[in-house]
Amino acid sequence: MAFAARRWAVAEQNPRTRRGPAAWRWPAVVGAVLCLLTIPPIALAAIRVPADSVFSGYVVIARDAYVYQAMWRTGWQGAWLFHSAFTAETLPGIVLYSWYLWPAHLLGWAAGPWLYHLARVAAAGALLAAVFMLTGELFRPRLLRRWAFLLCVLGGGVGALLPSEVHIGPVVTRATEMSVPGTSVADLIAMAPHLSWAMALMCLTMVAGLRLRHRASRRWLLGGIAAILGLQLIYPQLALLAVGALLGWSIVRRHRHAGWFALAGALVQLPYLIYLFWVWRTTPAALSVIRPVLEVGDPFGFLVLSHLMASGLIVVAIWRRRLRGDLLLPALWIAGMTIFMFSPGISGVLGRSFMASSIPFGLCATPGLLALLREVRGLRWRRRLLAVALTASSFFGIFSLAQAYWVAGFRLDPRAEYESRAEAVLLARLAPQVSARDLVLTTYLDGIFVPAQTDARVFAGHPEMTIDAPRKSSEALAFFHDWDQVERARFLAANHIDYVLTTDGEATGSLERDPGLRLIEREGGAALFEVTR
Repeated sequence: MAFAARRWAVAEQNPRTRRGPAAWRWPAVVGAVLCLLTIPPIALAAIRVPADSVFSGYVVIARDAYVYQAMWRTGWQGAWLFHSAFTAETLPGIVLYSWYLWPAHLLGWAAGPWLYHLARVAAAGALLAAVFMLTGELFRPRLLRRWAFLLCVLGGGVGALLPSEVHIGPVVTRATEMSVPGTSVADLIAMAPHLSWAMALMCLTMVAGLRLRHRASRRWLLGGIAAILGLQLIYPQLALLAVGALLGWSIVRRHRHAGWFALAGALVQLPYLIYLFWVWRTTPAALSVIRPVLEVGDPFGFLVLSHLMASGLIVVAIWRRRLRGDLLLPALWIAGMTIFMFSPGISGVLGRSFMASSIPFGLCATPGLLALLREVRGLRWRRRLLAVALTASSFFGIFSLAQAYWVAGFRLDPRAEYESRAEAVLLARLAPQVSARDLVLTTYLDGIFVPAQTDARVFAGHPEMTIDAPRKSSEALAFFHDWDQVERARFLAANHIDYVLTTDGEATGSLERDPGLRLIEREGGAALFEVTR
């Protein structure tokens, strides 16, 4: 393997460098392999369907996938604003999840696993392409771009090898990637489509800023603004992070055009941020179905345990004075996401900024890897050191890709991966009869299927989309197993419930004797009832 020339080279030293189609061959092959590796777990789960069950079509974060499928259904029915279909309360519509609702006016007829996975693979391809474009803006030599690409895509820490809590003297820490998914690009590409789209748009925003560092370009200015607008409709905090990093970098590096681009990006975000603040002040219940806070751990667990190899290489880069020039941009990205995640008062709102943190860490680690290799004289030892560094840094990325195989192979999330055949039959029977005005009562986890397969809402469904989920879960269980007919009637009337669905044979027998319920259909031990008033 040949190594980069002795001279430290970044792309800014030759802004006219162009990379033709041949340069995209290698990342295209790597990206195709990574995307294809996310398909076999789905086939494996489909093959190993338990008796009396049907495969949902989802493996990774399967419960969340039903939320997006339900949004596609509501978008196809004409909705432009978001209402949670997984809670009983009637909430005002708000501009959220637009990336699902708005395209669904054209594509919602195909709501389901096929549309989900096609969108996911397309988003993964867009993200991998955007990452390669970003590496091309920061590094000129071909090998450096490839190393950076691998560090960004497969990067991660050693949390999978550690206990859930690591004790360092009196301090207790834990790796962020084991608390929340999505710190590595390899982790993201198997998850929901909007996550990869968000990070692709963020990388494109950074590329636009870097393209504007030397000269004005209307195409990249408008394209960058469009990327910021799209990004803030998915994650406003990531749009703020991108603009903040670009503004700080452009001021320090004195890139006037990039600075104006960052300011324009900040201005176009203001209307939506003002709107969200107004919703939060006037109708906070409308935002209560969104989980604002994720358990991201602590700064040591994030900066060290979650990016162990990359952090070590970054230290080398700082020591050898290689973390300079336009590499200040990903360094500010790291600093900004750390502030957003752990600063008191704002971490509860901006804490999701950890997404795809392997990208800025990988970009900043690349010069450290080059500096480390240059300390080794023999070519053979350089190759060994390079292989060890890339393999060690890729541990979590490979682990993330393999995790889906374990979930599918060992049925680690069977209540979401599989639906009882009886429930699927009953929901197919119910679907033509209901609309968004109808409310269905069923047990807590059975409720995740109702809005995804019908247009009805559910009393309690997805744990993060249901207001006061623990209370409603206990009430639903009491309805089916503990309450008498009077208590049931009072509960049904108070919550305006239209249909009752149960997959419990014992509960079915009890409900059949309730005069307030009319049996519509029975399938095995499951039953669907209409509430009579």
